[in-house]
Amino acid sequence: MTSMNDEQPALADLAVSYAESGDPGDLARLRQAIRTSPGFDPGLDVAGAVAPLFARDAHQEVVTLVHGLMPGAFFGPSAHAALGAAYEGLGDTTRAQRERRTQALALDSILSTGDGTRNQPWSVLRVSDEYDVLRSQERSSREQASVVDGGRSLDRHECDDASQAWFDVTGVIAGGALA
Repeated sequence: MTSMNDEQPALADLAVSYAESGDPGDLARLRQAIRTSPGFDPGLDVAGAVAPLFARDAHQEVVTLVHGLMPGAFFGPSAHAALGAAYEGLGDTTRAQRERRTQALALDSILSTGDGTRNQPWSVLRVSDEYDVLRSQERSSREQASVVDGGRSLDRHECDDASQAWFDVTGVIAGGALA
């Protein structure tokens, strides 16, 4: 499955390559393709956008909304979680499982970039990815602060369990939308 533009593989192909290899270079290529995708927004908050729809059990509307955010929302854990839940609500367990696998791969890709400390922060595509990671670890941010450290832009979260979580947002800010 390749895109109409033969010079750039489809995002799904890049994700499959990364899933098969686990190679940081494959992840970097995937992330670069996502950052340059139409509609990519590092400030995108899919969870916030779909919450009112889920409150009304409007599963098809969730699918329509999230698909409308693609390809820019691709590999956002919240986007794939929303699709998984919506497809489940529609009774399409095959698509729901596929989206949940993509969500897990997206979360694992973030966790593969560091250990969440100041010295080895996790790298994200979007600010919302930070909150997706924290939710996956059953932690909540009490306070978020931006820190510049050695030319890197970092977000530090003080969590409800008295821990800290650090995220490298240099690429997010360099992407321009949050600069």
